[in-house]
Amino acid sequence: MSNDYEFDFGESESENKNGENEAAENAAPPLPEESAQPPKKQGKGKKIALRILALVGAFLVGVLTCYFSFDSEFRALSRLKKAVQENYYEKISDDEFYDVLFQAVNENLLDPYSAYMNPDEFEEYQTEATGQWSGIGITFLIQDAEGKDCLQVANVSGNSPAERAGIKVGEYIVGFGATEESIVPSVSFKEFSVFLEGYGANQAFLVRLKDGENERTVELARSAFVENYVFYRTKTTAYRFTGNSATTLEAYEGYLPELAEDTAYIRLTQFNGNASEQFRQAMNLFKSENKKNLVLDLRENGGGYMDILQRISAYFCKDSASSKPLIAIARERDGDEQKFYASGNSYGSYFSADSKIRVLADAGTASASECLIGAMVDYGAIGYADICLAERNGIAKTYGKGIMQTTYPLSIVNPDAVKLTTAKILWPKSENCIHDRGVLPEDGCKTVTESYVGDGEILAALQAFQG
Repeated sequence: MSNDYEFDFGESESENKNGENEAAENAAPPLPEESAQPPKKQGKGKKIALRILALVGAFLVGVLTCYFSFDSEFRALSRLKKAVQENYYEKISDDEFYDVLFQAVNENLLDPYSAYMNPDEFEEYQTEATGQWSGIGITFLIQDAEGKDCLQVANVSGNSPAERAGIKVGEYIVGFGATEESIVPSVSFKEFSVFLEGYGANQAFLVRLKDGENERTVELARSAFVENYVFYRTKTTAYRFTGNSATTLEAYEGYLPELAEDTAYIRLTQFNGNASEQFRQAMNLFKSENKKNLVLDLRENGGGYMDILQRISAYFCKDSASSKPLIAIARERDGDEQKFYASGNSYGSYFSADSKIRVLADAGTASASECLIGAMVDYGAIGYADICLAERNGIAKTYGKGIMQTTYPLSIVNPDAVKLTTAKILWPKSENCIHDRGVLPEDGCKTVTESYVGDGEILAALQAFQG
């Protein structure tokens, strides 16, 4: 059984009865009376029949033993299912019955990060972890500060149809249609969702965008894409990853002129897919362009997988002499610990003694992102004063997820699975656990006001670091 570590860390009674009836119906017929034939010429058929009866008996004993080995609650559940399916005035299928139970488990028994996944959900979960998506690649704010409907672009996924169409964070969708003449004004997320359902993959449609007083219309189409998770920017250069696998390094006009000449900016949006390879290439750009200081943007990075965190954290363990520093401790309920180590220790190959690293974060910075911040703080790559928190709904903090999930496939063919919270996560040296707290301004972090217009938060953070 394979387990994935994430930081984002029997038969029923009626089926047993059917088995018993089927076994009885297929048993050998009653044996005839014995004849007076010599033993060596009688008994072959008798022996076969006796063996069949023995097998049937063993089967029945096995079924009953299996049934009574279940606890009383499970047997009661089986009886309930049988009664409902035989007597309820509407037909209730097995899938419908068990879907309700699994939903109850997910909503009322487990924590928000644990869940049962049916085979389709598990397959989708595994696909998303590879960075493969299908859609337009936009995350929206659907209500403004006054609670009114809006369709403001809060995030554009890298390498998505929306990014290729040039849609920018901060713009508003104010209408959509098949043609310019048929565009219907709307700012309703529900109406836009219904509109999208009418279009299959690669079927083009139009959206009208508004930025201040300016309006423009762009063509979009839903399609499959592999997401890019890393963006590299300096005063005069900018690179992102494109292509079918999001591994092609492409220059684009995303320069950040406000950066100092010796400083680079890297945005890391998730610990999924090709993120560690993309990050490696970005750090090689950092080195080849002779940059000394780094702004690492982890805003809205909700985490991902431990193996990717282990590779990326290797760049930031400043004060560790170990070739593979400890970056996180997973402490289980019985006190047992599992320790996770960086894949290497390459801080000295990219940064000098006087290099400065700054981190941008917000309430969407969670899980693996907070774990990376913890390793950076504990190993002296940053102090709390080097973290700038962007406000969300008037509150400045990181999310506060200091727990780890482990995914357990429950079968082999077309598997379902359960994702369970299995441990608390501690920072490597201080053993700090930020669960249900996060990183806060009172720790010494700087803060900036929420803004979804262009690079507003980045520029405000740069000013805060200088102040």
